[in-house]
Amino acid sequence: MQIALLRGALAFVALAELAWSFLYYFRPDLALGALGRTVMDPVMARQYPLYLASAAIAYALAASDPQRYRSVVWICVVQRGVEIAAAAIDWSAHAIATSSLIRVVLIESVVALALVILVRGIGANVERPVALDPRDRGLVRMLRGFGSLEVFWFFASTIFVQLGSRLLGWKLQDPYTTQQQGIGLLVIGLVCLLAASNVSRYRLFVAVPVASQLIGIANAFNEIRLGSIGWNAAAVQWTIESAIVGGFIYFMRHRIGVVEAAPALAE
Repeated sequence: MQIALLRGALAFVALAELAWSFLYYFRPDLALGALGRTVMDPVMARQYPLYLASAAIAYALAASDPQRYRSVVWICVVQRGVEIAAAAIDWSAHAIATSSLIRVVLIESVVALALVILVRGIGANVERPVALDPRDRGLVRMLRGFGSLEVFWFFASTIFVQLGSRLLGWKLQDPYTTQQQGIGLLVIGLVCLLAASNVSRYRLFVAVPVASQLIGIANAFNEIRLGSIGWNAAAVQWTIESAIVGGFIYFMRHRIGVVEAAPALAE
């Protein structure tokens, strides 16, 4: 029963994140309007939901087997805590209204508390230690590198915003949405680092960084259509993101199409 409830909670979070990302992408005026804000940077308003959608994929995967992937639940709890802290900072800077702060704190606290209660109520699905397959070493390095980069950009989008802006050569117009984007990057980064710690258990979560790059590739076509970037800039983006996707596929090639037996549990 406890596992079923946790599965439902994770599925709810995944659907909520996905719904919010769609609303933010297609109607940022409504999403920001609900927080008492206006669209200050349309491009950034379309970037943030891309990372949020990738986070939704991570939680959907965790919902498929909450006991096996219980560590992902704690990443979701961390995200809720960071959301509350960010809202408090925004409120203190008069970036959001008091009503918006109360709403965020209540919603995120309830979700976090429910997840903590549910995940603590189930035992860990402890697998016998599995030696790292030599063929997975490249994948581990790539997950660690990509995950560390995403965590770096989390800090560069939240605490060291001016540094991040200078590194990207992008004029900071909307600190709030930039900060929210950073939280999505943090989730992706932590998922990658978790997957790197145990590739055998979390191999499915390689889909999260891959999805983030594929979504970025697709979004570039829309940005060209809207005139926010040119073909040259898009080509650079496509090259980088395609190389990352290709790298993950290359290092995962020995696992693709292979149906593995159920993991042996520790006594």
